[in-house]
Amino acid sequence: MLGASGCGKTTLLSCIVGRRKLNMGEIYVLGGRPGGKGSGVPGKRVGYMPQEIALFGEFSIKETMMYFGWIFGMCTSEIEERLQFLLNFLDLPSQNRLVKNLSGGQQRRVSFAVALMHDPELLILDEPTVGVDPLLRQSIWNHLVQITKDGNKTVIITTHYIEEARQAH
Repeated sequence: MLGASGCGKTTLLSCIVGRRKLNMGEIYVLGGRPGGKGSGVPGKRVGYMPQEIALFGEFSIKETMMYFGWIFGMCTSEIEERLQFLLNFLDLPSQNRLVKNLSGGQQRRVSFAVALMHDPELLILDEPTVGVDPLLRQSIWNHLVQITKDGNKTVIITTHYIEEARQAH
């Protein structure tokens, strides 16, 4: 989704993941209404990166990923393997660094890693490349395009960047 600031992109994503109620109309995601019984939304089928940072500052990067991995039903060995991939892919610092001691851009990348952690069938990303250097931004887009080609994955992204939106399929 491409649009100017304030046009409702984040509000729509909040409705899609069940964080906000609709005033009118209906949304169906993965065959159900978000927040409805058995919908899976929010839940393990969805990876969500909100615009605001929603992480525990007192957790290290590794503790953050372990916490969310367990919530998503992953075993410890799966989490550790995925963590190594995400640390490298997203150019994150040491897994032992506390989230509160990371820069804003690094915190956003940890939030993105949480969304990717459990390889969900639906990724909902609110401006995932804000504050990301151009090389990493391109790497992120390449990865997102690849995962949609490789499997039954859907990615919904908001962005202000027209050049990024052109890469979406």
